[in-house]
Order: sequence, then structure tokens, then C-alpha cells
Amino acid sequence: MTEILIESEANARFKRWKKLAHEARAVKKEGATLLEGIHLCEVVLGADASVTAVLIDDQRATSEARELAYQCVLNKGAKCYALSSSLYDQLSPVEHGVGVMCEVSVPKRAEVSDWAQADVLYLDGVQDAGNAGTLIRTAVAAGVRVIAASPSTAILWTPKVMRAAMGAHFGAKFVEGITPQAFRDAYQGHIYAADARGGEDLFAADDHYTQGPVTWLMGAEGPGVSEAGLTVSDRRFYIPIEAACESLNVGAAAAVCLFDTRRRRMKA
Repeated sequence: MTEILIESEANARFKRWKKLAHEARAVKKEGATLLEGIHLCEVVLGADASVTAVLIDDQRATSEARELAYQCVLNKGAKCYALSSSLYDQLSPVEHGVGVMCEVSVPKRAEVSDWAQADVLYLDGVQDAGNAGTLIRTAVAAGVRVIAASPSTAILWTPKVMRAAMGAHFGAKFVEGITPQAFRDAYQGHIYAADARGGEDLFAADDHYTQGPVTWLMGAEGPGVSEAGLTVSDRRFYIPIEAACESLNVGAAAAVCLFDTRRRRMKA
């Protein structure tokens, strides 16, 4: 396998990768992202994903990492770049990575026909990368394969979000930057808001709420679902929790709502 060695911070490719690693707007502008680690690279290798480059730590990459890089070059037609450890560390989202990452093209935005009659998870102003990634991972695990996001939500293809989602991105379709009203105008199912401030008790609801396409709206930690999101929602639900706990993390709340929907459908 031919490795192209990069040792200087002035290298144009490195400067571009550094922007992808640390600037969300660069991911959006370039339509590309970086993902690091054995698991994520293995997922990409087996997915319908465009890999444009493989990066390895020239000094510290494990034999497993180098073999995976070779497979990406062989099966995805990517070029392999060997970076000095000091450069690699500037790109890696973790302190002691295994020494392999990929540059992947961000898929095109999903068409309306992909989601108008599908189950959807809508992220309404979720800014935390860890929460966003967890929400994507949870949705795909629950069988929800479309992720929509408001303009105020974090860009979902940044390296930190992808690391938190652990490869779930490649099992979903995405429609980012869509307002609640624009989503409502095109969506042909029910929209439900998970709202700790009030609404119906989720566990006391009848099974009818799960019929047909369903979108669950999840808001940011603290403010919750926005007023715009509540306006377009058909119903609001809260999760009854013990008084000793003030609230649930948004990822945990999404898991409860999505899997409650799935459980009720399975027993119907």
C-alpha cells in the first residue's frame, strides 16, 4: 500500500482536515467529515459510503489499524496518508486513538419522499454533540431511520457527533436545517413532542398514538422543545418519573419514547 507522508502543518490537505476536525461550518461547506477509530472505520467499510482518504498515525498506528486502512484503500478507492503523531493528534477527537481515521463524504439531504410518510426523530435545537450523537444512535436502534433537525441544532455530521453515534449515521437518512413549520407542511403523519413541562402521561396513553407514521420532537437540555415545535405538534407527552429525580437526559427521554412506540406496535 502506497502511503503519502505528511509532516508539515503548512500542508494544504492537513489544514483542510484540521478545519473538518474542529469547525462545524467547514463540515457543512466541504460536504465532508472525519471519523476516527477501528469501529467507525469498519462501519464505513461495510456501508454505502464514499471514503476519499484514509489517515494513519505513522508512528503509532496498530497493525489492525494499518490493515483496516489497506482495506479502505482497496475497497473504497481511497488514498492513504501517513501523518506524524504530532499532526495526527491535532485531528483526533481522543487523546490516544488507535491511529486510523477516514475522510468521508456527507450524503445528500434526504428528499421529502424519503421522510413524509416515515417515522422520524426531529432534533429541535439540540446543540450538544454528545446528545445529538446519542439521539441518532437511539433512533436507529429503535427502527427510526430518518433524522430531521432544526436550523438551531448542531450540524449532525461533525466528528464529535459521529463518534457519539458510533456508526449509526450510516443506517439513517438526514434532513438538516428544516424548521418545525416547514417539516409540518410536508409531513403526512403525527408529530408528538416530548415535553417535561406538561401534556399527557406517556405511559397512560392508549396504543392509538403509535398508529401511522410518527415523529418525535426532542428539544435541547434545559429549554426543551421550542414554541415553534410545540405549535406544530399534534400532542404533547411527558414521561412520569420519580420525584427524587428532577429530569431525564434528552437521550434517555428519546429512548423511552421511541421504544415505547415500538413496544406498543409489536404487541398490536
